[in-house]
Amino acid sequence: MTIKPQIHTELNRLASLAATGPHALCIDLVDGRLEATLTQIDPLACAFEYFSYKTGKLANATVDQLKDIANTLSTRLSYLLESISPIEIDDEACVVQMRSNPPQKDDDGTRYYELVVTRGELNLCRYSRPSGRVRRVVSANVTREVFERLVEDFVAAVA
Repeated sequence: MTIKPQIHTELNRLASLAATGPHALCIDLVDGRLEATLTQIDPLACAFEYFSYKTGKLANATVDQLKDIANTLSTRLSYLLESISPIEIDDEACVVQMRSNPPQKDDDGTRYYELVVTRGELNLCRYSRPSGRVRRVVSANVTREVFERLVEDFVAAVA
């Protein structure tokens, strides 16, 4: 079974339990494991607080390999609300941190995606930082098609 049908089947299964979550989505793929915390699922869309692709293919990755993956994802994820680009590279810890560039700003504060590329894992979350307050994780609302595409793009970036 390819990735999209697996995701589609699991989203349908979780939606049948209840439309609102949180629901833990865990799918073992050929070269890794997809994990997500879904806060809402309906026939057309879903909302997630946490999205992760874990793979042994990155267990011994160099910082240069992680930078290449980050750059690939920066190009591929053009369909999200904001473009994402690297903001910090930690050579010692072997981590590339990416964020929305520019973030979404309005009277309520700032909202942005944060994507962290590390050895063994890619993590995507959406944050909100109200003016003068501490940031917090918020749900990222995407269509099911975009969610499936995220999975495909994360897997392809590591391949």
